[in-house]
Amino acid sequence: MCSLFESRDNYSYLTFIYLKIMLMKKVLLRGLSVIMAVIVLVAQTQSLTAKTVQINLPSVDESVFNLDEDALNNAMQELNELENYLALNEGTSYDDLLTSGSELIANVSDSSSPMGMAQEGEAPLGIPAFLWGCVLGWVGLLVVYLVTDNDKAQVKKALTGCIVSTLTTAAIYVVYIVWLVDETDLYYY
Repeated sequence: MCSLFESRDNYSYLTFIYLKIMLMKKVLLRGLSVIMAVIVLVAQTQSLTAKTVQINLPSVDESVFNLDEDALNNAMQELNELENYLALNEGTSYDDLLTSGSELIANVSDSSSPMGMAQEGEAPLGIPAFLWGCVLGWVGLLVVYLVTDNDKAQVKKALTGCIVSTLTTAAIYVVYIVWLVDETDLYYY
C-alpha cells in the first residue's frame, strides 16, 4: 500500500487540503445563509400575525421631573458645610477628618471613582478582568486598561484571559486540521 504522501508531492496534497477547506467553508456559509433566511421569515410571519395587546399603564407623576432647587440645596447642605470648613482650614485632608471623628464626613465617601468605575483591585464594570480578556480579546484588554486606569493586577488578569482564549482557539484549529488531514489521508492499492 502506498500513502498519499508517497505517491504525490506535498504541494498537490496541500492544494487538495486547501480545496477541501474552501468547499467546507462554502457549504457552511450557504447553510448559515439558509438558517438566517428562515429566521427572518419566521420573525416577519410572527410580527404580521401578532395581535395588539392593550396595556394599562399607570399614570406618571410629572412633578418628579421638575427641578426643585430648594430640595436640591437642602440635600447639598452637608457638602457645602464640608467645603466651607476645608476652605477655612487649608491643608486638612479626609484622613485628618476621619481620625478626628468629624461629623462633616459622616455621609461622605473617600472614593475617587465616579459612577461605578472600578477602584483599585475591583473588577472593571463588575465583570472579572479575565473574562474581559478571554471573551473580547485585545478589545477587552484595552477596556480593562482604560477603565481601571492601568491597574496592573487587573490588566494582567485580562492579558491572561486573552492568552488563554488565543491558545484555546489555536488548539481547536490544530485539532481540526489534524482531523481534516486524517480524513483526507487516502491509501492507494
